[in-house]
Amino acid sequence: MRLLAWELRKIWRPGILAAILLLGAVYYWMFPEFYIEYFCNGPAAQAQFKLASEWVAEYGPTLEPEERAELDGQLAEEIAAFDVQIAAIPETATAGLTDYETFDRFREDYLNDALDSGGQADMDMEYLLSRVYGGTNWYIIKEIQSTMELYDTQEEHNALVISNRRAEGQPEAMILREEQLAEPERAHGLLPDSVRESTREYGKDLAVWCVLSIVLLLCPTLVRDRLRRTRAMQWTSRRGRSILTTQMAAALCSALVLTVVNLAVYAIPFLAQEPLRFRACGLGGIWKWGSPWFDWTYGTYLIVLAGLILALSLAVAGLTVFLSQYSGSYIAMLLKALPLFVAVGAVLGSWLLDQPFCFRRLWEGGPWIPKGTEAVVIAVLAAAGIVLCVLACCRQGKRELL
Repeated sequence: MRLLAWELRKIWRPGILAAILLLGAVYYWMFPEFYIEYFCNGPAAQAQFKLASEWVAEYGPTLEPEERAELDGQLAEEIAAFDVQIAAIPETATAGLTDYETFDRFREDYLNDALDSGGQADMDMEYLLSRVYGGTNWYIIKEIQSTMELYDTQEEHNALVISNRRAEGQPEAMILREEQLAEPERAHGLLPDSVRESTREYGKDLAVWCVLSIVLLLCPTLVRDRLRRTRAMQWTSRRGRSILTTQMAAALCSALVLTVVNLAVYAIPFLAQEPLRFRACGLGGIWKWGSPWFDWTYGTYLIVLAGLILALSLAVAGLTVFLSQYSGSYIAMLLKALPLFVAVGAVLGSWLLDQPFCFRRLWEGGPWIPKGTEAVVIAVLAAAGIVLCVLACCRQGKRELL
């Protein structure tokens, strides 16, 4: 245990930790921070999030047909509220806009005229529209109407999707799963678009950062030992002959700890946006976002994503320490670490966290990947990292003392 503690101290050096902390702050500001600041990107997404939150609290994770009927009354109430709100805007009275119907007709006429004139906007009209958008519940009304339309046409839409998949000759497993997703208990979920999209992009950025931070933390240690000829001195003792095993164990433990810390740090601002109010909602639903292979709730899906990132981190840790022991200088290690980060982090990590366990192609226009491919890929990668580390330890044990 003392050897393990000593190796952990060698990995967790203040200088490298300071560099990771600084780089992590810059990386967060450049990439994932956007998906927190714009978790609901735009007033329409904010209206959808607000309505979905209210409906989940009142009706549960799905919207049943009898509950859908209550939206007609909610829409009428919102339109009545709009009529009161628009009357309080001075500019609308001058334009003769006194209620929802007159404003909606005025807006449609203006947009059609602008389209006919080649997209030429009238700034006075645009200002008037923005005043109404910002001073009323316009987006709430439009989102209720959109949800009602999606709900009422969902059966026909799902039938068309299934028919198109059959016509395109897609795998039978996908068609059967699409038929399952068309069932009412799966098709009427209330998970908003903005939550799904922010989860996907934020998860991709988190996976890339976990890989980068682990590569930065682990790559200098074995190189430093080699430059200082530490291992030659360690091999003179019986316990020192197995030091590489201890070093690799320390590296894997460090990677696990760093990943848990990264997950916790990234979870704080993400959970502050209150996505867990939809934790019981399925991944399909009214605002459909891909076709999930499994009947997971959103809360379960978040746990699966965290598990994928943990497995990816352990895999890259094994590959990093394996490569670093064969590097005779920091430059040589850098030349190995950079391609490793690009391949496992920027490419594979982003791909793995891009709507995992949903219908998707291997690449744009490429073949469809089978169910559970992401789990197989990450398992193979993690196994490869661990096997390489074990082989390196066995090889060292057979080397002759020089």
